[in-house]
Amino acid sequence: MSSQNTDRNVALSTGAETQLFVDDAMVSAKRGVVRTLHPGKKLERPVLLPDRPWEGGRVYIYGTVHYDADAQQFRMWYLTRIGRGHQHRTPGLRERQGDMILYATSTDGIHWEKPELGLHEFDGSRANNILIFDKHSPTVIVDEAADPSERYKMAAWDWSRDQFGYWVAHSADGLVWNAYDVNPILMNSTETLEAITVAHDRRAGEYFAYHRRWGDIGGFDRRLIAVCTSRNFLDWSEPELIIVSDEQDDAWTQDPEQRGEFYGMSGFVYGDQFLGFLPVFNVYRDMRGQEVGVEQSPWDGPIEAQLAHSRDGRRWERFADRSAIIPRGGPGSFDAGCILCSADRPVVHGDEVWHYYTAINTLHGGPMPPKTATIARASWRLDGFVSFDAGHFGGTVETVPLNLPPGQLVVNADASQGSLAVELLSHEGETVPGYSSQDCRAIGSDSVRHVIRWKDNQRLPADQPLRLRFHLDTAQLYSFRVKTTEHE
Repeated sequence: MSSQNTDRNVALSTGAETQLFVDDAMVSAKRGVVRTLHPGKKLERPVLLPDRPWEGGRVYIYGTVHYDADAQQFRMWYLTRIGRGHQHRTPGLRERQGDMILYATSTDGIHWEKPELGLHEFDGSRANNILIFDKHSPTVIVDEAADPSERYKMAAWDWSRDQFGYWVAHSADGLVWNAYDVNPILMNSTETLEAITVAHDRRAGEYFAYHRRWGDIGGFDRRLIAVCTSRNFLDWSEPELIIVSDEQDDAWTQDPEQRGEFYGMSGFVYGDQFLGFLPVFNVYRDMRGQEVGVEQSPWDGPIEAQLAHSRDGRRWERFADRSAIIPRGGPGSFDAGCILCSADRPVVHGDEVWHYYTAINTLHGGPMPPKTATIARASWRLDGFVSFDAGHFGGTVETVPLNLPPGQLVVNADASQGSLAVELLSHEGETVPGYSSQDCRAIGSDSVRHVIRWKDNQRLPADQPLRLRFHLDTAQLYSFRVKTTEHE
């Protein structure tokens, strides 16, 4: 993974991974372009509803969706909170919240089945999809290089111990889980942390646990985002706060008790960097210590997801205008109130990116009913979170010097209403002979995989640092990468 470039004239070494334009780490100059955030496109209705007695009227994608290519099947580990007073219906369920990890499968990512796993009883029957009791916010890592007994790894919040902390486990099939003997990890005796997602940076051989911590910001005890890291999934570093509220998060407030904070973060590796979906909670009212409904939260307000980004998994920034990457729906819609949380990472499927999120029709503190929690899906074109856009006056984007692998340059761009050409420059900024914008066979269509060609050249020149200068005319530029083999 490329590191943050502090000297814009020092060549960055990149691999064949996708290079996004979410930030300026790869950019040395730009003219006549604007950086645009693209909110996800939503389906008209949720993909998974709480339609089983043990789901308590609500389901959450505090969890993972993984595409199993061998089985040609999507697998979902998700959460329900059946609520208080149901322990007698489910032997083994201990904690009052009634949190349970459940399992579903799909062939198309839209229509989901809840298989009868036979692992636990509910109302005297094992015909249900219950996996694990008293755990919250499961991340499932699929590690193809691990011992077969540890191919699946899970991290989750553990309600079942006297000492709060997270729980880690392993599985051969993703269904039957065995706890590691180090539990609990990332302990805390005073805070209910709950939300956690884990990213696996395979190239660096490191795990990043993004989780909720509480801290005093501006005189309020707020939910903030911290990270811990590990090389082996068992021994973790001390928590480090990475995203905290600032004045902009409170700019909307009209009452001294109102504030902005974060409900958690789904942080994940995408291409040559990290991205994060950050649920920003505008707390309208804090009713702690006052009477609220039995199944009602004392915190009230809307939540929607913003985009965050990092080059190393530790130093994070939020997208400049802080607009929603997954916005709330309109009045009366299934996600009108909250984009509560989302899967630990998206699924790249064909030419699209799918991300599953928890949709709530009311504000966070709404009573049940009418409050419902369902699982929905947002999608983007491949790499389609952010683009550089130019109008008919044209624009250019020039990268810093890059040490690129040998191969063909592949660009994700929509030039269907105009054109896009690529010019190669030397480290010093001079046009490489045979690779000018006039030599380039300009693109005039929309594709996530344009292969860039010049008159006499189809591959990048080898063994020299290069700057890429993109010439855009009424076009959108999303990403680039180097195709290193003919069979990609």
